[in-house]
Amino acid sequence: MENKNGIKVSVIVPVYNAGKYLKQCLDSILNQTFKDFEVICVNDGSTDNSAEILEKYKKQDSRIILISQENAGVSAARNTALDRAQGDYIAFVDSDDYIKKNFLSALYATAQDTGADITASDIVYDKDGRLQGNNYLSRQTFKVKEPLFSTNQDKARFVKSKVICNKLYRAKLLNNNNIRFVRDVKFGEDIYFLFVASMLASSIALTRKTCYYYRINKAASTYGAFSSNLVFDLIKSLDNINEYIHSEIENEDIRKEYFDLFHSFAINMFYAWIREVAEPYKTEFKNMVEERMKKISLENNDFVDSKTRRRYEKLTGTYESFWNKLAIFR
Repeated sequence: MENKNGIKVSVIVPVYNAGKYLKQCLDSILNQTFKDFEVICVNDGSTDNSAEILEKYKKQDSRIILISQENAGVSAARNTALDRAQGDYIAFVDSDDYIKKNFLSALYATAQDTGADITASDIVYDKDGRLQGNNYLSRQTFKVKEPLFSTNQDKARFVKSKVICNKLYRAKLLNNNNIRFVRDVKFGEDIYFLFVASMLASSIALTRKTCYYYRINKAASTYGAFSSNLVFDLIKSLDNINEYIHSEIENEDIRKEYFDLFHSFAINMFYAWIREVAEPYKTEFKNMVEERMKKISLENNDFVDSKTRRRYEKLTGTYESFWNKLAIFR
């Protein structure tokens, strides 16, 4: 759909009981050096003073669009905003986070200069006001060769970031491929969205010229989810990626490569997650993982290195250590 409104960026802010941090979040957006944007705030059934704050800011700045809905979760809130967004590009900002003053200008300029469908910035963690950078986009971290890349090998490394909010996405990429958040997933909802968007992006660009401030208190709630039945949403996220590739990618050669990329990703994600799952859910989680792993073939998969293969063998119970392979030690 052609953008007839001239809006360059739609900033999407899902809001649920975020009164404590919401003003800082909105101020950081409205005070951007880049001015040609709209802010779509979705009040997802908040019961604190978030609605009052949103109404006040809406009256003060015409760029704010306020949508209120019954509580349906962050995925549904973001989807509501995506269906309403008019910008050429989409940015997500969580209501307890905030962004550097040049965040939109740096990402937009990078997108224009490179033609990339996705651009990404650094992240700075905020723990009770103490800021800590993490070299998030270091090419050493991702092991990509250039700050602009398009190969599936580099995308496979990039999607390990699992964070959607420090990035700018071309709206046509999302709309033409019907990329939305899975509504019934409340934990790990970023995984599906970022994987599919990155997989289908023509190219991805990194810029170190700005940053996204991520409030660290969310990390604690993330780890808490491993102690609840929400942990099974992680499996749902990967199941949905599998289904998307199966149903939406028609070219068999491309589908094979995307499945290979996904299988490598899934093995490493499951291996990392399974150690965090609380005991009441660990057996069921492990059984579900093993069931899915046994359906994967690693034959001619260029995305699977020796470490990933060992992890696959451990997840499927077929791993045999180097020493046990030698008859002299049996």
